Amino acid sequence: MKLIKHTLLTISALLLMSLPLSSADLNIATLDPQAALLNTNFAKKGIEELENSDDWKEVVEELQAKATEARNIQEKAQKDGPTMSDQEKQEAAQKLQSLQQDINFLSEKTNQFRNQTFQLLSQEQGEKFQVIVTELIRSKGITMLINTGQQGMLLHADQSFDITQEVIDAMNEKED
Repeated sequence: MKLIKHTLLTISALLLMSLPLSSADLNIATLDPQAALLNTNFAKKGIEELENSDDWKEVVEELQAKATEARNIQEKAQKDGPTMSDQEKQEAAQKLQSLQQDINFLSEKTNQFRNQTFQLLSQEQGEKFQVIVTELIRSKGITMLINTGQQGMLLHADQSFDITQEVIDAMNEKED
């Protein structure tokens, strides 16, 4: 998979280099759409509402309690290990395994809460985001916009090309 991505990137770079371009023909900008969407005032309020919700607090508190309990069992096992009976060691291991399963479940639950919130925020702001990006493309004369987000394939870009903050600022202005 990496080889395919690398090959495609190399081919794209070679094609771009072979085109007779002047600086007037090509105006490149980069954008991290997820960062742009999740760093607006609207999104920050949504994330804050999630973190202040009773469901979120309950899951996080339970997660922290389970993690603390697991840490205490590990510390006790390390400290008292040589004097513990085989049965006590087995019980501690079973308890740790059970706690780890609970921790994994609760971590997944917090991830689901976050993902649902992020998806909802993206849906609510999607149209405004598209309008703003389109306006910036037109006003700046951008001929190529490269996604620098998590799945982006950009290997290097000068920060002067990045319009993510401009998108955030424009979305915040339209919100007010």
